Amino acid sequence: MSGDWSSDVCSSDLFHIMVILGTWFLVLFVLLFIKILQGKLENSKTLLRLTLWSIPFGYVASQAGWIVAEVGRQPWTIQNLLPNIAAVSQIDAYSVQITFFLFLIIFTTLLIAEIKIMLSAIKKGSAH
Repeated sequence: MSGDWSSDVCSSDLFHIMVILGTWFLVLFVLLFIKILQGKLENSKTLLRLTLWSIPFGYVASQAGWIVAEVGRQPWTIQNLLPNIAAVSQIDAYSVQITFFLFLIIFTTLLIAEIKIMLSAIKKGSAH
């Protein structure tokens, strides 16, 4: 059918975007680490601006990875290369619910711990 949106092209392009942004963050973090070790981070205005402007790239890379994962698994079933019965997980709903609530408890506990640590650090104030 003409005009089809190719999931292979989409996945490939988004994968490359994800890898490029991951490489960008790796290089940026190495540069930041070097400046921290040299004690010159506060004087590196350009590097600090690049870091600030790079914040949205993390979200873009995350969404690109999610789309690659989801688009990459769908065509096999849609194009009748994988039977529906094989594409459906055999895990029962109860197991999924238990896993969800375990993650909910763990991450809520971690959030509470993080907030307590941040509040105690704020109360102590800066060392300067």
